[in-house]
Amino acid sequence: MRHILPTLIAALVMGELIALDIARPLGAHPWWSQKTLLIGAPIGLILATLTSLKLRPLPLTITFVITTALAIACAKYGQTQFAASYAEDQLAGKLWYFGWIATGATLAATLTATLTALIQTLCPNKSR
Repeated sequence: MRHILPTLIAALVMGELIALDIARPLGAHPWWSQKTLLIGAPIGLILATLTSLKLRPLPLTITFVITTALAIACAKYGQTQFAASYAEDQLAGKLWYFGWIATGATLAATLTATLTALIQTLCPNKSR
């Protein structure tokens, strides 16, 4: 139960972010701003749940925070290079698109890992 609850809460938060289309004002293309998060969120939820079975929550959370920052940086770099090339740089376009998928995955994983660490801190009797 202690691995399912953080995943469910993170899934609800990610669903809300997708419904609000939070990626569009942050720089995702309007045509695929929701689609990239819909692809990335389940990947991140599964990744964080499986890794939390073996790894401690605090280092896992720190790792996912760093990877989220790198994914956002990759997406922003792809966006600026794609716009600067007048939509001719295919690599920059792919960095932009897959950077947003990675952002969705790592954000969902960060939320799950953070909630897992929080639950283990608040309920120490339920620890491994």
